Amino acid sequence: MQTISITGFGSYLPRNMLDNARLPPLDTPVSEEEIERIGVRQRGIADDAEGIAEMGASAARRALERAALDPADIDLVVLASWTERRYIPEVAPKLLHLLGAKKAFGWDTCCACAGFLYGLATAHGFLQNPRFSRALVVASERTSRRARPGSKGTLILGDGAGAFVLERREHGGAGRLIDYELATDGAHHDIMSISEAGWVQTHIAQRELNELASESMFGVASRLLERNRLALDDVAWIVPHSGTAGVQASVARRFGVSPGKILTNFDVVGNISSASIPVALDAFVTEGRVRPGDIVLSMAVGTGWYSAAAIYSI
Repeated sequence: MQTISITGFGSYLPRNMLDNARLPPLDTPVSEEEIERIGVRQRGIADDAEGIAEMGASAARRALERAALDPADIDLVVLASWTERRYIPEVAPKLLHLLGAKKAFGWDTCCACAGFLYGLATAHGFLQNPRFSRALVVASERTSRRARPGSKGTLILGDGAGAFVLERREHGGAGRLIDYELATDGAHHDIMSISEAGWVQTHIAQRELNELASESMFGVASRLLERNRLALDDVAWIVPHSGTAGVQASVARRFGVSPGKILTNFDVVGNISSASIPVALDAFVTEGRVRPGDIVLSMAVGTGWYSAAAIYSI
């Protein structure tokens, strides 16, 4: 198995970052106590010029700059996104065009909130082939547009994009994608849907959803750690898909770790679906919390029902 290094990462948040006071009024006002429980103080709301491809390209450029690469150096691009799915045209070709990645081939993938980790796994597989050396995995979402106006979802859902550069290297380096684990459970395929109007609908109780999410993430993470003969004590940080404050609390309980070991910037960006992990990682590396050589465990679930985990170092 070829060593796959993570040589660059980047993120993009919309120009318009709204705090709670600037949000449109809710149908049913909520108390300060409930806002505190929801846990989001601000979130990005993309404007019409900040589309999936445009935000993804901005995050990708920052990742490429960190990797000291040009877009022309990239062999393949995986774009994870579900919030504005189309029959045609798909978005990855536009992303490649905006970047000027003329050598690369690319495509869209979905898998809901687990899309970024599924994209990492897919790119890892392609990079085992000696024909390909460098991949770009991008997650870009306008999740805010899937919240019904006036609903509590507008307090939680935000927009943004993140990206990783992966390279096949003979001798590896400090940052590498160590391993990943993927799972799909079709028995839960119908617990969430999009209404005819385009809003997210959840068909099970929130508490039940929190427990299902934490149990699913624990399952893939446990198998991943066991296969690599690692314990949670060997992991410096857990950087999960943020989901909701309830999911985060369930994850901490299920894994039996202190909340301080779990890094999320959910409170200042909201739930940005598949982009949550790369956006959070970029923020915590930039501020010096995550340091070169730290082992990071990331997990996500996506309606469908998908679950995924990856273990890597930066």
